[in-house]
Amino acid sequence: MMISRRIAAGATALGLVLAAAACGGSGGSSGSGGSGGGSASGTAGADGTFTYWTSGWQPDQIAEIDAAFDKAHPGMHAKGQFIASSDQYLPKVIGALKNGTQPTVLLTQNPSDLPVIAQSGKLIPLDGKLAAETAALYPGIRDSLFYKGHQLGMALAGVGDIVLFYDKKAFAAAGIDGPPATWTELAEDAKKLSDPAKNKYGFYVPLGEAEWITFAWAPMLHAEGGSFLSPDGTATAFNSPAGVKALTTWVDLIRSKSAPGTSYAQAGSFDGAPAFAGRTVAMIVNGQWAVPTFQKAGVDFGVAPMPAGAAGTSTSMGIGVAALLKTGAGAEKAGLEFLRFLATPERGAYLAAKNGGLPSDPAQLDQRALKDHIAENPTYTVFADAEKTGKVRPITPAYDAISKGLWTQINAALQGRTTPAEALAAAARTGDAALKKLG
Repeated sequence: MMISRRIAAGATALGLVLAAAACGGSGGSSGSGGSGGGSASGTAGADGTFTYWTSGWQPDQIAEIDAAFDKAHPGMHAKGQFIASSDQYLPKVIGALKNGTQPTVLLTQNPSDLPVIAQSGKLIPLDGKLAAETAALYPGIRDSLFYKGHQLGMALAGVGDIVLFYDKKAFAAAGIDGPPATWTELAEDAKKLSDPAKNKYGFYVPLGEAEWITFAWAPMLHAEGGSFLSPDGTATAFNSPAGVKALTTWVDLIRSKSAPGTSYAQAGSFDGAPAFAGRTVAMIVNGQWAVPTFQKAGVDFGVAPMPAGAAGTSTSMGIGVAALLKTGAGAEKAGLEFLRFLATPERGAYLAAKNGGLPSDPAQLDQRALKDHIAENPTYTVFADAEKTGKVRPITPAYDAISKGLWTQINAALQGRTTPAEALAAAARTGDAALKKLG
C-alpha cells in the first residue's frame, strides 16, 4: 500500500504530455503505439508474446508468475520487467506512451495513475471484459476501479488496510475488558488509559502534513455516513456533518489529553508506530505491516475492527491494479488473459501470501496458500474481515491535490489553529478547484 503520494502539479504536467502523445501516436492493430518484439522499451507480439511492467515484484516472483502463466496458456508468453520504484513509475510510463514503446500490461501501486494514463488514448477500458472477476471483488475495491463510467483496471491481490491495535497490558491495568466497539467508547477508554504526567495516552492521533493523515481519517468519515466525493466524482463531499463529527473526535481526543499533542513520525512515516511500540499510547490505528514491529518491541497487543460510527464501521484500503494498453491485437489478447489469470482465486491467494497482503476477492481466502499463511499469522483474519466494508482512495487525477488540502487543514484543526468546520470548508474549496482543473 502506498503512503506517500505525488503532488497534483506533477499529474497536471504529465497529463499535458499524454495529451500530446494521444495526438501523435498511432500504429498497431489497436491504433496506437507499441513496436514489435519484447525489449525493455517496447512490447507487442502477433504470436501472443507480451511485456508487462511492475514496480513491486522482485525478479524471482516475476519468473515464477511468467512460468505459471505460460504453462497455463500455450501459445502465449509473458515477459515481466521491474521498471522503477513506485514514485518513479509513472514518469517512466508516460515516456513510453509518448514514444510508442509502452508495455501491454501495467501493474501499478497507484490506481489514480490510470485516469492520467487514459488521457493518452492508449489505455483499453475493461468494460465487460472481466465481468465475473470484477463482480467477485470486495465492494469497496470493485467500486474504485471505475472512472467516469469506465473500468480502467483490475485489482490485484495484496491489499493493505488498517485496524485498531490495543495494548492488552494497559487495558488490564485500567480495568477495561476489551477493545472499544465505537468511537464514543474509544474516547471514554482513552481517558481511562491516559496519564499525561507520565507521558501515557490512550490513543494516537496522527499529526503532520502527510497522506497518512487523510488515509487514517477517511474511515471515520465513512463510519459516520459521510463520503469523500460526490457520487459522480465531480465535487468533494467530506465537508458535511459527518465529516465535522469525525474530525471533532480527533480534535477532542487531543484537547482532553487523551492523545499526545506531538507527532511520533519517524523516517518519513507518519503512522506513529513508535508511540505504540514504546508504550506511550495504548491504542493506535495501523496496518498489517506494523505487526512485526510491535512483536519485536515485545508489546502484548490485540487487533480489532475499526470502531463504528453512526453508519457502522469502515477502513481505508490501498490496492494495486493491472491495466491493459494498446500494443497490437496478439499482445492485447494475451495481456487480457494475463489479467484474468492474476484475478483467479488461486493466483490471487499466491500473490497475497507472497507479499503478506490481503485478498482482493474473498474466495482467495479458501485457497491453500492463504490458509497456510493465516495459520501462521493469527491477526490476519481481522484485517481481511475489515475489507468487507472498506473503501479505497477515489480514482481521480485530482486525488493528490484533494488529499494535500485535506491533511493540511486537518493538521491545522488538530493544532487548534482552526475549527473542524472551518478546516473542512477550506479543504473542500481546494479539492473542488482541483477537480475542476484536473477532472
